Amino acid sequence: MPKLLRYLIAALLAWGLCSAVQAQEEAGRAFYDFGVFAFEDGDFEDAEVNFKKALDINPAHPLFLYYLGKTYLSMERYGEAGRYFDQARKIDPELSGLNFDMALLSLKTGRFAEAAARFAAIAREEPDNVLAHYYAGISAFKHDRFAEAVDFLNRAGGLSDSIKANAQYYAGICYQKMGQLDQAVAALTYARENAESESLREYAAQWLSAIEKEKKTLKPYDLYLKVGYQYDDNVQLEPLDEDIYADEEDSALVAHFLGRYNFVNRQDVKIGVGYSHYQSWYADLDEFDLVGSTGELYAKYRRHPLTFGISYLPSYYWVDSDSYLRQHRFRPEVAWQISSKLIGRVSYSYSDKNNFEEPGRDADNHDGALDIYYTILPGKVRLFGGAGYESNHATHPDYDYGQWNARLGLALQLPWRLEATLAGRYHDKRYDNTDSVFGVEREDDKVIASAALARPVFFDWLRLSADFSHTRNDSNIDDYEYERNVGTLALIVRY
Repeated sequence: MPKLLRYLIAALLAWGLCSAVQAQEEAGRAFYDFGVFAFEDGDFEDAEVNFKKALDINPAHPLFLYYLGKTYLSMERYGEAGRYFDQARKIDPELSGLNFDMALLSLKTGRFAEAAARFAAIAREEPDNVLAHYYAGISAFKHDRFAEAVDFLNRAGGLSDSIKANAQYYAGICYQKMGQLDQAVAALTYARENAESESLREYAAQWLSAIEKEKKTLKPYDLYLKVGYQYDDNVQLEPLDEDIYADEEDSALVAHFLGRYNFVNRQDVKIGVGYSHYQSWYADLDEFDLVGSTGELYAKYRRHPLTFGISYLPSYYWVDSDSYLRQHRFRPEVAWQISSKLIGRVSYSYSDKNNFEEPGRDADNHDGALDIYYTILPGKVRLFGGAGYESNHATHPDYDYGQWNARLGLALQLPWRLEATLAGRYHDKRYDNTDSVFGVEREDDKVIASAALARPVFFDWLRLSADFSHTRNDSNIDDYEYERNVGTLALIVRY
């Protein structure tokens, strides 16, 4: 065969193969175009059919894979959407719009931290991308990262007037969650006055009403008074240390007053003073009447999600009108609002104790604690618990000890406005030195179980309460083993 003829045949074959490939590509593109038209019209079932036909012809085309994933995202078939998005990304990681829709998929499926990170990355790369900022804010909001959410939502509103009302609505809720009520009112007022959606305007009005009620409760003072009648089947001779007991029952009138006043009462800063007074009057064992008086100077600073506090509490106690104990206590603490339902608190306190009856009990006391508060059902069920360690260094070595503490409780809002609280505490106390009287290192295990029930009567500020507590102390020294049951019926006034 002449050489020229061979070249001509090869050229014809190459042209035919190229034409076939182009035809196959064009055929796939036609189904893709039909799919895009159906997708834009909201006919997702027809779009799915056409994108699948396009993929039958060209199964590795990233655009076909991506748009089939977009179709499943719109149909809320999130598992299939994620599968096709992943395939498209493996072929073309830079495909336009893919990262945004993958972030949207994370938001739709409740992976809010992942969604926030994805949208934030897009917003950094595309500073004018309004929706990236808006959805970054929404994702952070749903993940309870309110300060971060506000930043993105305000940027989104600044970039587009059409989205500003929605952005300000969610920003207002974020401000409310952070305790910045004035900013919340401003943002929600804008949403109420400018939102196109009637339902959004109504929701904004409801939030504004709730905030106005909340602002009324931010009074600078707090008053609490509890007066009740108590039955005690084992009166404690030393109520603060609970080392010695009378093994006798008695009844008593008890009263507890607490008052605080904030002379700086801002939403983010509170500085104030307080006073607490406790007193008991036993019917028969009046020589064990206890009076406790505690002052308080405190300051708190809130920067969401953290609240920093420090307080100084000087205390003085009398037993049967005789000076018993003087104590100076310093307590710094940090509270962290981990989420809208979960709060954690870390605290430390140092106490300088001066015991007037037994100077050997004079002590430096260090106490660290971690507490958790979790709302299971808002306004209905709250779980709280914590653990800590206490170290006591006394003048006399008999009273040096270390103690682990644990506590757990449940607060319930029951029908008929009943409020119930169930709580338990455990103390594992180990003394550092051999007791000079008993010749052993004392070891105590104490369990305290309590239950309380309260209900408003006549007024919201007046409550009738009944509570009961059971204490059991096990010790390797028999003289320190005891059980105690205390029941109290009381009226509580709280302003």
